[in-house]
Amino acid sequence: MMKFYKRSRILWSIFILGVIVQVVQLTIVGCSHTSPYYHPDIPASEKQDIVTENTLHYRILLLGDGGQPKPNEPVLKTLQAWAQKMPEKTSIVFLGDNMYPYGMTEKKRHEASTRLDPQIEVIKSTHAHGLFIPGNHDWASGKEGGYRALLAQEKYINDALFHPPKFLPQSGSPGPVVVEFPESAPVVRVIVLDTQWWLHQHEKQQESPEMVIAELKASLDTELPIIVLGHHPLQSYGVHGGFYDWKAHLFPLRIAKKWLWIPVPIVGSLYPLARWHVVRSDQDLNGARNKNMVAQLNAAFSIIKKTPLLIYASGHDHSLQVLKGDVTDYLLVSGLASSEKATEVSHGDNTLFAHQHTGFMAIDFLADGKILLRIVEPGTKEVLFHHWLKR
Repeated sequence: MMKFYKRSRILWSIFILGVIVQVVQLTIVGCSHTSPYYHPDIPASEKQDIVTENTLHYRILLLGDGGQPKPNEPVLKTLQAWAQKMPEKTSIVFLGDNMYPYGMTEKKRHEASTRLDPQIEVIKSTHAHGLFIPGNHDWASGKEGGYRALLAQEKYINDALFHPPKFLPQSGSPGPVVVEFPESAPVVRVIVLDTQWWLHQHEKQQESPEMVIAELKASLDTELPIIVLGHHPLQSYGVHGGFYDWKAHLFPLRIAKKWLWIPVPIVGSLYPLARWHVVRSDQDLNGARNKNMVAQLNAAFSIIKKTPLLIYASGHDHSLQVLKGDVTDYLLVSGLASSEKATEVSHGDNTLFAHQHTGFMAIDFLADGKILLRIVEPGTKEVLFHHWLKR
């Protein structure tokens, strides 16, 4: 009886300790920004819209991870409305993961009509220019056959659209590919990268990473503002940056199915902790290949001398984030073009805006040389944030 009593006390103590650890941990991890987060120094005036259409020279609309749209997806309807304002001065850029979950593999090609077509239709219906870049899901989530799935998607999009460039980089190349908008009198240089090429471990185009970086450095030699496009972020306070809010720790089964609100305390924390500290997926910022890619890209960006503005824009994390960069001027994460794919997001000292919500980013290049960023979300108040990138 005494042994049983002692064992019970030990088990009870372990349980209490586990509860205390869980409570402390949940307090530390905090909540995701399901309401918009603004840096404390952001003035109230930047939390609303500003009129610029009468001086617009060119507009780029950025959104990613739209490969699982709902019927009548709200963010695509809002995107369409924005693209219709001045289609001849507008490019829509889809930042990868255009078709969930495994891209256009042989088994999944029939799903293109529900995955890709709603995005393509926004471009066709508005007559704006449209550009798709690849993400990891377009490479069959990094599995064998990813290269073939990528080429199939490229052909599908190129066949559907009219105005080049339509899908970049071409033929599974890592890039960089340089495009300037508008073609007649450029105000911005866009450099397109396929970041999944760095992470993919199966069949792909064989190119030297050193040569890719050398070409990237050469493409950065311009006096125009530069936007570099890549699917994977260089920094993020979302899931791929290691952030999981209290719901992910307490209800871990929601990672598989959003409706599985089954509490699994203490044990539920094992997945996010193991993913970040033990397994270390290359799709996350602490993965070995991902860290190598980010280091090499940042080294290339650090040599910039001429351009007045350098922006790196990505998707991958399913949230909206505007970050001040160390090497680049700004880091944009616009990865929530599908209502089905929202994931948690926190903030850091360099976060200007963060929100776990569908939406896209609009960058306006004005006739007087100013450059304006806006965060646009479906709803009655479409513009939640505007910020002058260059005045």
